[in-house]
Amino acid sequence: MTMRLLLSKGHSCYRPRRTGERKRKSVRGCIVDTNLSVLNLVIVKKGEKDIPGLTDTTVPPRLGPKRASRIRKKLVSLRSACVI
Repeated sequence: MTMRLLLSKGHSCYRPRRTGERKRKSVRGCIVDTNLSVLNLVIVKKGEKDIPGLTDTTVPPRLGPKRASRIRKKLVSLRSACVI
């Protein structure tokens, strides 16, 4: 069931562009069925078994640190890991 809610700052699915701005948007609710095209989820806890292609591999960070102190921290950890 779709409802039209008046959303303001602090609600999920809405980011106001101006101070005090509110907008009426269509919100579906909590019912999941075959009519949904996209479902956004976050993995909160890892279970006993791995999900193939999702939790069985680790993805390295795409970008490195930008702040100087964090770059130094990363280099120190890399040096200590490469000790022969």
